[in-house]
Amino acid sequence: MSFDILLLLLIVAAAFVLFVSGWLRVDLVGLLVLSALALTGLISHEEALAGFSSPAVVTVWGLFILSAGLTRTGIAHQLGRPLQYFAKGSEVSLLIALMAAASLLSALINTVTVAAILLPSTMELARRSGRSPSRLLMPLALGCLLGGPFTGISTPSNILATDALRNGGFEPFAIFDFTPITAAIVVSGIAFMILFGRRLLPDKRAGHPAGDGSSLTAPYQLDRYIFTISIPAGSPLDGRTLAESRLGSALYVTVLALQRKGVMTLAPHPDGVLLAGDTLIVHGSPDHLKRYHASHHLQMESSDLVKDNLGGALQMAEGHIAEGSSLVGKTLAESGLRRRHRVHVLALSRSSNDEVKDLRRHRLALGDRLLLQGDHDSLELLTNQNLIADLRFVTADNQKNRAGDRMELLPLRVPSGSVLADRDLVESRLGNVFGLTVVGLVRDEKLQIMPSPHEKIQANDLLILQGSRSDIEIMEGLQDLTISEQTSSLVAELESQQIGVTEVLLSPRTSLAGKNLADLLFREKYGINVLAIWRKGRAYRSGLQDMPLKFGDALLVYGQRQSLEALSRNPDFLVLDAAAARAPRLKKARLSMVIMVSVIVSAILGIVPISIAALTGAALMVLAGCLSMEEAYQAIEWKVVFLIAGMLPLGAAIENTGAAQMGAAALITAVGDLGPRWVVTALFTVTVLGTQIIPTAALVVLMAPIALSTAAALGISPHLLMMTVAISASSSFASPLSHPAHLLVMGPGGYRFTDYMKVGIPITFLSLLLSVWLLPILWPPFGP
Repeated sequence: MSFDILLLLLIVAAAFVLFVSGWLRVDLVGLLVLSALALTGLISHEEALAGFSSPAVVTVWGLFILSAGLTRTGIAHQLGRPLQYFAKGSEVSLLIALMAAASLLSALINTVTVAAILLPSTMELARRSGRSPSRLLMPLALGCLLGGPFTGISTPSNILATDALRNGGFEPFAIFDFTPITAAIVVSGIAFMILFGRRLLPDKRAGHPAGDGSSLTAPYQLDRYIFTISIPAGSPLDGRTLAESRLGSALYVTVLALQRKGVMTLAPHPDGVLLAGDTLIVHGSPDHLKRYHASHHLQMESSDLVKDNLGGALQMAEGHIAEGSSLVGKTLAESGLRRRHRVHVLALSRSSNDEVKDLRRHRLALGDRLLLQGDHDSLELLTNQNLIADLRFVTADNQKNRAGDRMELLPLRVPSGSVLADRDLVESRLGNVFGLTVVGLVRDEKLQIMPSPHEKIQANDLLILQGSRSDIEIMEGLQDLTISEQTSSLVAELESQQIGVTEVLLSPRTSLAGKNLADLLFREKYGINVLAIWRKGRAYRSGLQDMPLKFGDALLVYGQRQSLEALSRNPDFLVLDAAAARAPRLKKARLSMVIMVSVIVSAILGIVPISIAALTGAALMVLAGCLSMEEAYQAIEWKVVFLIAGMLPLGAAIENTGAAQMGAAALITAVGDLGPRWVVTALFTVTVLGTQIIPTAALVVLMAPIALSTAAALGISPHLLMMTVAISASSSFASPLSHPAHLLVMGPGGYRFTDYMKVGIPITFLSLLLSVWLLPILWPPFGP
């Protein structure tokens, strides 16, 4: 054995130890191998750098960009959408569907391309099924590799094996000659993964990509605060819009999705109409819903109690803001009309007679006209204190005409144990939430007209509420709601290519500190829901609309990615996860698909090499606006590129030193007298070991002459041995270095070198057994 071969074996052994141990990054190991081969003179300087211009390397990074173009335009999501139907099924059915789809696509499309296309869909499948990506990504890569040799043009090894036969003067393989043995290996490989292989897969939750919401699940405990509620038959909420239902303001929940007849609508619009039987996925505290449920909150009483207790004590009057009134410039909350003067404002219009819709935010001005309600003495006192001028009482017959449908009265009893007991009227939120006014409170048979907002409610109190019949019905409907499901798997249902969840920080230059979400009209302006506010190590989920924002606050937001993208351009906010705020460029979807199909067809028909096709397609993706140049750079897994470029010169070193020819010839000579099946076994073993570290194309070129020479020397069918070389070269299952498809999923899956060995070695052995058994049957050694 020459010194060069010993030196080469030492370098290969050192690289193998580093790959298996994980002490160094795999791309760094690849560069170290390249450097060692060049410095020891085993390869020339040109051969050392040839990997960076290798068609394989160009193809890989070109396909990364093409895959990113499909993802950004939503095509990858559409291609993988059928797989999402298996998200709710068992892991067995999910793996069968994923591996079968990858295998069949690999029969028509380049294996790496299939892996790149299905990678985003598999990540979404992992998220929606609540599984770690590491449970699915390796089966994806294996499915692509198992189905790769289905046709004579689907892998480089099949193409090279066919060309070797033609160049040797033999009849070349037909396009479907590879199908029977490949089909057997695919079925057996999937069966192995279902029965045994899935138990060898790691479960690495850290493999989740940023932006899928999983990284936010732990700190915000989303799985604990997401649950479903159903709209029962006959509910007053049936036929109302989400905004009219007041679900958010009453129960402190955010409606994240609506499911109707099996169809899920994420981030439904506030104008969306609710129907009986609808299931709502909401975020919030389940305790708030339980407090409103049935008699736990308030009990309806007979309407006769209103007449018995209120009688004619409640009167109505109208007037306008007097000149010099202390009310000018104040909001109703600041005016103290209800708190100090025990008077309620039913309606308000400007001096121009334009009705004010938002009473809470309007600042009173001279000439504003107010429709007021209270007892006679409290109303008169407003004129005496020069707050209201030209006060005129409204007759009982005309009150309903002036106040519209806001005059319905409803008596409610506060039962013992109610959550309202020992809370004041402000905390009950009956006014802010439902638009209802507590116009009377009966306690120990004594009536209080317009009780103070800070009056403490006690058990057995009778509250007399006033408002529209619609508001009262909505409150009744909310009391009928119950939690129908609360599981952690609900989190996985809430994102799609158009809907996302992410964190937003107040920027250092923000002008919003001190303001609350209600003042900012955050939901109306940006179309985004705030699920929680993270402040000083704690997540706040209730009362967010009225919570003043502070520097350092992080807002957990949910909505259309297009809206998140618009928010990211606002200088007041910093969106932490840029990927979550990227809306798909759906208008470019057809164009990106045309580019991808053109790349595939041109490569299959041999118009241009796959590397040139991928390079051209990548450039066209950027030129067409399917993705930006910055996004193209970000899409490339540079670790994979440097690893392949660093390891490719190893094949040249093995060929230059004569190590491959010497080892293969010695092994085949040793078993030549034992019969064709032993020759197939030896040839398969040598090739499959070589394919773990040597590029497939180089290996087939290396082994083809040896196979043909052996066939001629032993009188064995050359088709049998060339088919053995082709199938074994494609059986690159046991090492991440053996195929780019493995490297493609290595980072997202969080895999180590040993993870590939645990699953890949048994499948390789299975492929060997099937080849030794079936190939001599399909291709008789000594002819028909």
